[in-house]
Amino acid sequence: MEGDWNVIANEQENDDVTASERARAIEAVSWAVLHGVMVSTMNTNGGYAHAPISCSPTEFPREAFALANDVAPAFAELYDKVSRDDEFLRQTLARAIKNDDFTAALWNVYEKSGGQKGRVNAEVAVLRSDYMFDVPSGLPLQVEVNTVSTSFMALGSKVSDMHRYLAVWAGEGEDLNSIPENDALASAADVLAQGWKATGSKGKVLMVVQPGERNVFDQRLISQHMFEHHGVHTVRATLREINAEGSLGADGSLRFRGDVIGLVYFRSGYTPNDHPTEAEWEARLLIERSNALKSPSVAMHLAGSKKVQQKLAEPGVLEKFMPEQAAQMRKVFANLYSLDGEEGVKAVKIALANPAGYVLKPQREGGGNNLYSEELRKRLELGGDLGAFILMQRILPPSHQTLAIRAGKLKKLETLSELGIYGSYLRVGDDVLVNKRGGHLLRTKAATSDEGGVAAGYAVLDSPRLV
Repeated sequence: MEGDWNVIANEQENDDVTASERARAIEAVSWAVLHGVMVSTMNTNGGYAHAPISCSPTEFPREAFALANDVAPAFAELYDKVSRDDEFLRQTLARAIKNDDFTAALWNVYEKSGGQKGRVNAEVAVLRSDYMFDVPSGLPLQVEVNTVSTSFMALGSKVSDMHRYLAVWAGEGEDLNSIPENDALASAADVLAQGWKATGSKGKVLMVVQPGERNVFDQRLISQHMFEHHGVHTVRATLREINAEGSLGADGSLRFRGDVIGLVYFRSGYTPNDHPTEAEWEARLLIERSNALKSPSVAMHLAGSKKVQQKLAEPGVLEKFMPEQAAQMRKVFANLYSLDGEEGVKAVKIALANPAGYVLKPQREGGGNNLYSEELRKRLELGGDLGAFILMQRILPPSHQTLAIRAGKLKKLETLSELGIYGSYLRVGDDVLVNKRGGHLLRTKAATSDEGGVAAGYAVLDSPRLV
């Protein structure tokens, strides 16, 4: 890591970075390394580096932060209800299944594992609802709800701690009250452990990971917390390894390398790249057919589809599932448009009249998938069946100046931020045992970038300073 300090200390790319800001950056990297705010670089130079981070928290409106937190439990309940409604999923996803191979393959797993009847009658979820503060409306508008492989609970918690530490280090202790404490790491690990216990505390937790995983520290910190606080052991494996070495017991139990698996926690499987061959899909089906608890089940994974998000925004649909909370939840809905039928024709005309005002979103997670401006225009003009996409209004957040570090390179950037609110949820049978907000994450990106994923290379980990 010495190279990172030298780069920060000597970099001359930004003449507007002051000596005190450079000293703050060095202290930030030091804290990050000492506390595990790290990523693997095994795919590049065979080692580890600090995660991409900001050196100070970014302003975020206090009332908007509170609203996003207040509705978190309602969204967790909503998506579990959606996941249990076979008819709604079947009708809502019909066009996406027809036009998107990945959604079709997930649906195939759902069907082959028995649909609703084949599910374990329990769901444990670590969800994350993402928001951007929209200046014209003065509200946090929802970008999406992630029901599978949510990440950065551990590193996001630690970045909040780092910013609180740096405030004291720099003599800014009066700002501590404006930097909210963040329990995302503990909340995620605790609800997973509670889910594991709901299976009768049998066997281990299986964490499904990508080959060459870079975000390994974020994952291992969760495993470490589960062991230290709950005595739960975690084993890690890729889908291909699970296909090769996993099996079903006569009692329906999932077994992997001699271990009984009580809970499967997905940190992979959310993108077609995670399924390059049939072996990975066979592993997903093996897991789904077992009586292990899944986080998430394939039904909950499907519930998080963009098409479901768009459908829920239609008049009366959210009210069907959440009659008492719908009014409050709708405050955070951006304008969403179906691209099916006559409504789709109208939506295309609206978007082509103002391509910069909309985002075209496919049924994908992980960053780097959405189409903006000129790319959006070209895809809409191409025509064809757009059933695998939804159209969303473009949210217009405020910009800020951010001192950011990625791979030891220090830059002062004009940036935009996206707030993620985690939810911890556990249902066993019809009883909801846990449903609470579970901490937060702020991702900050260059204002010139349309995408906002940290792991995908677009953003840095940040934390909010409430104003």
